[in-house]
Amino acid sequence: MKHAAAPRDEQSEARGDVGPAASPQSPPADDLLVLARWRNRLLEMILALAILSLSAVAARVVVPVMVAILFSLMLAPLVRALTTWHVPRALASLLVLGSAIALGGLLLNALSRPAIEWFTHAPKAIEQVAHQLQDLWRPLADASKATEQLTHMAPPSQGAQTIRVVDGNAPDTLFQLLAATPAIIAGIAITLLLVFVFLLHGDAVLRKTVELAPDWHAKRNVVVATRDAQRELSAYVLTISLINAVLGLATATALWWLGIPDPLLWGGMVALFNFAPYVGPLLGVVALSVVGLTTQHWLLPGLIPPAVFLALHVVESFVVTPILAGRRLALDPIMIFLSLLLFGWMWGIAGLLIAVPLLTCFKIIASRVPGWETLEKLLSA
Repeated sequence: MKHAAAPRDEQSEARGDVGPAASPQSPPADDLLVLARWRNRLLEMILALAILSLSAVAARVVVPVMVAILFSLMLAPLVRALTTWHVPRALASLLVLGSAIALGGLLLNALSRPAIEWFTHAPKAIEQVAHQLQDLWRPLADASKATEQLTHMAPPSQGAQTIRVVDGNAPDTLFQLLAATPAIIAGIAITLLLVFVFLLHGDAVLRKTVELAPDWHAKRNVVVATRDAQRELSAYVLTISLINAVLGLATATALWWLGIPDPLLWGGMVALFNFAPYVGPLLGVVALSVVGLTTQHWLLPGLIPPAVFLALHVVESFVVTPILAGRRLALDPIMIFLSLLLFGWMWGIAGLLIAVPLLTCFKIIASRVPGWETLEKLLSA
């Protein structure tokens, strides 16, 4: 019996049976699973920080790519509609992109001359507003000066003279703008080229992604998720663009009725700034306040243009956008504000303008990828 027990022990050890004496030496499986999850989360956080740091450093490369991806997603349904009418994809991409460039060129041509005129006269306008504010607060300034004279009764020195230092080396603002023009033109050209490439080869990239899927079910999920995300993002961006354009036209009409010069310029500025929530409308209010004070030459009439725009913006934000854009793609306000800070810090003005579309894209993708439900809930309103 003693000799028969030994083979059973060897067999149990070969099968991997662990006795009571060996259990304290090996950690439980649940602890190992928890440690593995925390390790994976830590690696994901490190990867995310590395990607953000690289994106901030390589802003000149990343920003055109991001803008091109957003524009290609917005224009892709139009290209697909033309291909269903047996139009070659290269020709359809060229037609859609050419139409978008022509529309943008017409708007830029209509707004460029008044924009340059206002840009050159901006220092004088700001100085005029400063004088008006100084005249408004002059009684308080006089009282403060009288108090200062009472506290300092000592007579000033007879030989003291005020010396005004003028910096003659400061470059002219218009010269700086002209110097930066080649870089701006090059960035626009690269972005348009990337848009054309994405429109032309977008389906080819999708086919390669489908081929990498392990089985038929996964291939079908990739195609359905990509098409749905593309359609929803395109509809969202087009809807928001249409809402901003209508807001700009309404603002321009109100400014024209108030007698403000160049109303289309300020309407276009308002429509462009409105792509950046919170920050864009605030900049619009400040700009229209300067315009109103410089054209009306009095405080209360000068504040009418920003007040009208603020009223239109409230109607757009709380009535029009929730109805047309829908609440399913609504984003959390805190996440919007944090994304504006993050992308604005990384990419400047371009980051402020594309922060919300990128956040919407992340939300749509998170709703289609299994395991990303937490990110979707975090971004949802």
